[in-house]
Amino acid sequence: MNAEAFQCPACGYGNVIHIHRIRCNYCGRRIPASSVVCPNCHHNPRAFYWRRWHVVVLLILLACVLGAGAWLYRNQLSAALPISLAFQSTITPTPTFTHVPITVIILATRPPATATFLPTRTPTRVPPTLTPTPTSSPTSTRTATRSLRTPGKTGVPTAIPTPIPVPAPKLLAPQDGERIIGPNKRIVLTFQPAQPIGAQQWYRVQVDYLDRSGQPVSWCSFSKYTSFEFPHEIFDDSSPLVRSFLWRVSVVRSALPEPATCDAQYEPLSAPSDVRTFYWQ
Repeated sequence: MNAEAFQCPACGYGNVIHIHRIRCNYCGRRIPASSVVCPNCHHNPRAFYWRRWHVVVLLILLACVLGAGAWLYRNQLSAALPISLAFQSTITPTPTFTHVPITVIILATRPPATATFLPTRTPTRVPPTLTPTPTSSPTSTRTATRSLRTPGKTGVPTAIPTPIPVPAPKLLAPQDGERIIGPNKRIVLTFQPAQPIGAQQWYRVQVDYLDRSGQPVSWCSFSKYTSFEFPHEIFDDSSPLVRSFLWRVSVVRSALPEPATCDAQYEPLSAPSDVRTFYWQ
């Protein structure tokens, strides 16, 4: 125990023992300096303990530091922004030249179902005979005809083309070169036939386009009506770079109950109509 002897000034007696005391950091009471544990609060009197005013002072200092840092950052940013804008204004843009891609569209067409024969010139020594004149259709059917021979010479039989019995339909809508906006846009292919069709006759609608890989493909449908709704699912199956669709209509005969694809067996009764193109964006 730390003690110190001295003379009392009041009574004059000496050898009075004085004990050194300290103040407990937890409860604030004075206790002997030799105490390891405070006899009042039972805590370590020399340890550091947080008090309410300590926390308040620390929060105030932290807020001041954050405010000063934000103020300095704002001033530096406002000072550097005009310099960067002035530097950008002095930069002269360099023109760049881009090459426009050239797209080549290859259309896959179905070969004619029947052989096509070109009319030959009749020998001049034989009197002219009345033969049916072929129409402008590129497709003709083969018929058996009487061979014409020149007297004294061996003649070669000539196949005379027979005109197609049904005229080609006339396309109405969409117009040629029309642009259609929107993948969910309703597209109706409308055409006008030259005459009504029979029981086993169909309107064959064919649309040629490029798929997503850029390969030419064809979509076909057979209908009894003069208008047909084009499926909007083909928008996702077509090429995103070139969305041009070429369509035509012809009259065919098929013994199938419901032909649906381009591979269905049929017999052409008319030439294909004029080809029209519409763009779907």
